[in-house]
Amino acid sequence: MTLTPGVAESHEFTIDNGTWRLRVNGAGFVPIDEQNIVVNGDGLNAKDLTVIYYTLHTDRNRDGAVDGAGIINQFTPPAITFGVHGQGAIIPVNCNRDDNTITAGYADNQDDKVNGNNDLASGTGRIEIRRTIAGPVVGVPAAWELKLKVIRETLADDEPEKHIRIFDGMLQDSDEMIGPETDSFARPTTADVGASKIYAIEAVRFAGRNFANGECGLVLSVIQPEVTGPDTTTYWYADRLMVARWIGNHHLQTVSDLYVAIATNDDGSDNQLFRAALGNAAGADNPAITVTPGDPENAQEIDIPYLNGNVWDDYAPAGQTAPEPAGDDRWMRDTVVAGYSSWPGNNNAALSKNAFMKTHRWGALQNWVFESLLSADVGVFYPAAGSTDDIVSGNSGGNIAVTPPVKKTTLAGTTSYRFGRIYYGHNQEHQVDRSSRDFMAAQNMQAPIVLDTDWLYVGHVDEMMTFVPDPNPADPFKKWKLLVASPAEAYRLLTAAQGAHGSANMLKRPAWNGGNNQFDYTDLEIDGTPVGATINTFLGNGNAPLDHPETGASYTYEQLRNWNIHGVEAVIAQNIDRLKMAFDLADDDIIKVPVIFYPEDYIDEPYALLDMLDPTALDDDDGFNIYPGVDGGFQCGALTGDMPNMFVGNTRLMIPKPYGPWIVDLTDNVNHGYDLFERDLQQKLAAIVNGPTCVFIDDWVDYHTMLGEIHCGTNEVRSPYDGQTAFGNARYGQWWTAVDA
Repeated sequence: MTLTPGVAESHEFTIDNGTWRLRVNGAGFVPIDEQNIVVNGDGLNAKDLTVIYYTLHTDRNRDGAVDGAGIINQFTPPAITFGVHGQGAIIPVNCNRDDNTITAGYADNQDDKVNGNNDLASGTGRIEIRRTIAGPVVGVPAAWELKLKVIRETLADDEPEKHIRIFDGMLQDSDEMIGPETDSFARPTTADVGASKIYAIEAVRFAGRNFANGECGLVLSVIQPEVTGPDTTTYWYADRLMVARWIGNHHLQTVSDLYVAIATNDDGSDNQLFRAALGNAAGADNPAITVTPGDPENAQEIDIPYLNGNVWDDYAPAGQTAPEPAGDDRWMRDTVVAGYSSWPGNNNAALSKNAFMKTHRWGALQNWVFESLLSADVGVFYPAAGSTDDIVSGNSGGNIAVTPPVKKTTLAGTTSYRFGRIYYGHNQEHQVDRSSRDFMAAQNMQAPIVLDTDWLYVGHVDEMMTFVPDPNPADPFKKWKLLVASPAEAYRLLTAAQGAHGSANMLKRPAWNGGNNQFDYTDLEIDGTPVGATINTFLGNGNAPLDHPETGASYTYEQLRNWNIHGVEAVIAQNIDRLKMAFDLADDDIIKVPVIFYPEDYIDEPYALLDMLDPTALDDDDGFNIYPGVDGGFQCGALTGDMPNMFVGNTRLMIPKPYGPWIVDLTDNVNHGYDLFERDLQQKLAAIVNGPTCVFIDDWVDYHTMLGEIHCGTNEVRSPYDGQTAFGNARYGQWWTAVDA
């Protein structure tokens, strides 16, 4: 007969007289082997059977508590699902640093121990093995064995122990028993498990390259040699696991902390005045923002760990020094990308952790990141660590950004992107490394949009656009405006002002001279060359001050103007068209921001006729008749301050001063005038009811002349997006319920 564990049954057997041997065994049954049982005539000899079975338990329904056992001899759930009834335990990626006694630069998930009680509470999940006894209580047979194993989801994934670590208990300093430094399986003893045992579990990495879905299986095998032979599974329980997602921040999330690097310029000056102005604006924001300086010139030189086989090793990309020497590196935005990760916690309460993606960039500021930014409150994850991907400008965080929530409406229906969409520049001249691209795509939360930044010398998306909050639209997918750099808008403003203010100075720093009741002006410089001029000069045909980047010859303001209006404007418009294909973007969602660009570099390759601004012209006009970013064309830098390259705070926008035309207005007893480009942006943003306040900050020497602006030099922590409030439904409060099943 066949008996089922957990189901009470009885049966009487009629046996002939004689001497018998009674043997009982089966999956879960404690074996009986009695010999020399004499049967002689009628009689009743009752035998009670004991069933002992082991089950595996995870937080399958994501309520913060481990659930009942799944179905024997199959995976539970059959597949990871999402939505309010989603199934499959979510494991936190423990990439912060609760334990400062581990090696500098290492996160909690880069060593083989539980790093203290905080780590247990906020960085690890739980699994449990339980023993159930039915029938008379007897000891577990000594020959029985347990085997706990992680298995990969697909053959394309790396070995599963590189992704998941399970500790041998739930105590501080519990040791890894499954993971990168041990193996994919462990054999906990039945004595150690006892009636039940809880194990801490953490993810070593996020989904990404060679771990595309971020999923794996966890299998508990029970081996009863008397049933199936040694080392052969008798029965098993298996659950599916997935690692928590990383979500990039966007500008509708509240800023709490702002980071800016202490920087020293070539002339020995530093950016103290800039940092003071930034701090004043941040302190006046609502809510106020705490400013923390990073000090790459004095940070400890840190080796960056990566998993090399089954050991942690120091990473050194090809051609780079490791550790990177301390020194000036002011590009805070380019070093890391701000985001967070969240997962189900106890009592249906979600846990979250600030988590920065370390970009595949190699600079002195990374020492500060791994020495100071990596902490109990902030995690850091480096997707490209250990890769052979090239270190290039396109990998920088200024080239990786996230839209606010958007949607795309087509005839087939509407696709909602409630956490926004990542966008980055990636083409021929500028590319994002494969590891980082795979990482962003694998999160499956913020489907990436690929733009073309080849026309820019630095090649970052923050040089041409940004999103600012607009609280007024009822549509939660439209609570923003897109600010876009526009040379055509800049020249339109110059042309409109020329009649009344043709002699107004631009690209000069004005200073009011009260004694003479007039302004004194200081020329601003790029690469040591004064670039100041008047509106009349800019709209004329004299020689511009900067030289052709390839030939060193002069070019005219007319060449510069036509190239900006018909060339640069066109390639920016092409990127806007890409955005319109990616989500619902109308022209009235866009604010054009006046910026004038100049040729910073030349792509020295034969041009194509299709890439000419005017194909009827006789030649390429030394690159000025070629669209920027293609063969035979230029790559650009911002001539005037690049205002879209701003820091978006809570109620304040911290904007680089553009140094557009200074219009003298002696009726203004405070400023005695205004910047035409600043005034234009202020007026456009003033149309947003209860919109942000503009704060213009001088960053010319500290950032602009080095081909960056305020956004490039700052970074921040933002609160996780409150989707429940934004979309009026508790389902959208957490990513695992917001995603469609």
